[in-house]
Amino acid sequence: MTITRILAAVDRFPQDETVLARAARIAAAHGAALRVAHVVDLPGDESDLERADTLIGQAAIAARDRINDALRRLGASAEICIETGSPALRLIGMCEETRPDLVVMRAHQRERITDRILGSTTDRVVAAAGAPVLITRRPVVRGYVRALLATDGSDAAAAALSFTAALLPDTDIHIIQAVQITPQLSEAMLRIGASQATLDAHRDALARAAAEHLGALVAEAPRTVTTRVLHGDPALALARATRSSRADLIVLGPGRAGLIRRAFIGSVTRRLLRDAACDVLIFRH
Repeated sequence: MTITRILAAVDRFPQDETVLARAARIAAAHGAALRVAHVVDLPGDESDLERADTLIGQAAIAARDRINDALRRLGASAEICIETGSPALRLIGMCEETRPDLVVMRAHQRERITDRILGSTTDRVVAAAGAPVLITRRPVVRGYVRALLATDGSDAAAAALSFTAALLPDTDIHIIQAVQITPQLSEAMLRIGASQATLDAHRDALARAAAEHLGALVAEAPRTVTTRVLHGDPALALARATRSSRADLIVLGPGRAGLIRRAFIGSVTRRLLRDAACDVLIFRH
């Protein structure tokens, strides 16, 4: 796969300098075109349209100046795109219009009531952009050295591995899969008379199936990768792995979600966006 177009979504500085730095580094490595997007959120009270237009114009000029200053410090060049409207909707629209191979942005907190209902800008872009989204969480001091690729056993893992290997050709990739008998299932099995030995046997079967899945991925991998089966709650196990393995990136695939669930991001993804000790790449294809 060839990486030719990268979209970096920025909001505030200096917080988003890491977004620009990471996007510029990846763009330079692939000779890709970099577009930097900033969306000026419309004011809540638009009763004075003339004043609103003035404020939006001033905000757009200030944003362009900050982006240019940051690009100069990085020694990078990019097309700058300033839009107005809902940040999430405009960023999703840009993805539909320009079809980037990668979107780079920072994790946004939920600051308003609508964010709590619909999700933050990050949540909504990840769910609807139709492109892989890289969420920066750490300052950029080097290229990625070690990436964890998390799979839930779905067929999409092979595509996620292929994309990650193409995006990061010099990065070590370690594939992990967490297996768990959920507390609800465990309780239900015990209620119908299953023994602890039966639960243990079921857990072992899940681990064997995961190991077989990982083995199949290794056999088809475009280059050498390593694997490991984790045990326990997937979000907790994966977050713990980002801390214990010194990874600087974790890659999450789309999983087994159906059409309706793809309109939202899953609980594991959301928890890792909050708890991971490294950057997070959510793969979409």
